[in-house]
Amino acid sequence: MNLELMEYKSIEDLWTDFQKYTKTWDLDGEPMIKKAFDMAVLAHSGQTRESGEPFVTHPIWVAKVVTQLGVGRRAIIAALLHDIAEDTQINIDQIANDFDEEVALLVESLTEVKQRTKNIEVHETNIDVFRKFLFSSVDDVRVLIIRIVDKLHNGLTIGSLPKDRQVKYAQRIFGIYSPVAEYVGLHYFKQLLDDIAFKILYPPEAEELSKELKEFEKEEVKAKVIIEKEIESTLKINNIKDFEISGRIKSLYSTFNKIKLKGKDRVKDRVGLRILVESVSDCYTVLGLLHSKYPYIPEEFNDYISNPKPNGYRSIQTTLKWKEKVTLEVQIRTKEMHEFDEFGPASHIAYKLSKNADNSVGYNWVKDLVEWQKGDKNVNNYRINVLEKFIYVFTPKGDTIQMKVGSTALDFAYRVHGEIGNHCVGAKINNKMGKIDSVLKTGDYVEILTSKKMQRKRTQSP
Repeated sequence: MNLELMEYKSIEDLWTDFQKYTKTWDLDGEPMIKKAFDMAVLAHSGQTRESGEPFVTHPIWVAKVVTQLGVGRRAIIAALLHDIAEDTQINIDQIANDFDEEVALLVESLTEVKQRTKNIEVHETNIDVFRKFLFSSVDDVRVLIIRIVDKLHNGLTIGSLPKDRQVKYAQRIFGIYSPVAEYVGLHYFKQLLDDIAFKILYPPEAEELSKELKEFEKEEVKAKVIIEKEIESTLKINNIKDFEISGRIKSLYSTFNKIKLKGKDRVKDRVGLRILVESVSDCYTVLGLLHSKYPYIPEEFNDYISNPKPNGYRSIQTTLKWKEKVTLEVQIRTKEMHEFDEFGPASHIAYKLSKNADNSVGYNWVKDLVEWQKGDKNVNNYRINVLEKFIYVFTPKGDTIQMKVGSTALDFAYRVHGEIGNHCVGAKINNKMGKIDSVLKTGDYVEILTSKKMQRKRTQSP
């Protein structure tokens, strides 16, 4: 996954760089992608980011990353156009005419999510409900993917923003987008988002830990290289074929949480190793070889191949003891499992379903999240089915309230407070006058009008 920030030289250079990824995936319909690229360049002409860079560098970067996730050319086109309807003269109808209805719906959903969430205050008491609102208001999982990548680029380039906006961004990452990334299985992006938010919200802790970890950096890099060679030699001697070994040093925020959970001595527990093999039987063979060569910590052993996590994650995880009290976290999985674990079922749903993988691991969870539909034109839709029983509406202050489908403005009044319900005489819904029996829908802003003369007695709706 290439997440390098683009150095702006010219539009031609941006297209040359972007083309590398479309060609890698051998995408059909590349002329349509070039058309979207050119539309984005023209529509955002003259617009700049806070950093002073041309604004178009943002949607191009987002589209570059979305391309690497393999969710299809319509998602790439939508990523290129995701800010157009809000920030330029081009509207959704023109996008539908120039491309198709599916692309237009993706762009429209991205625009609506951004507008609906812009003024909402996120705090501890409403975070969980707000996450549910986000899922319920998005009916296509690709919208969530593009939104998460959008947030990541904003975070990687956030230095140009004033401190108060950085703090607001970081609060939303921890409260909303990091959990959403984890929910749809985009673990790689979650780690990056967490580190950005950690440095913004807890600068003293992040700086102190960074300095402390620098003492171990050389030792960790050296240990990682030696361990990789040792294990590679062991696997070759025992005829394990077509394996891949990659080492890593744990992220800052992950290390911070590990220390909080297991104590300061675990600061040396940052070296991680991932071993990818061809088959499940190879996974267990490798595990046996490692446990016979190195001592391990029994309470930190988990077999998520035999017992996958609810979101479909599969891997064997073990912690080995190495020289000088250095511990090593090892993940053992097949290459297919790795693809799923790192970038999630959302980003590989097309592959899973096109292979009719009804019994594939994790697919049952995906089936709850996404319904694959094929229309008359063989159009693929990634529709989210969760949370159909509830709607999510907002108070004038931006607080999120969960209610049952079919709830009215009067029901909302009683949810806010019993006395407000008793004195309710009307409501403003999205700044327009509405009746107390008006049925609400997700995303509505509701202001209740009351009168002291009104004295209704009623049990609050659930």
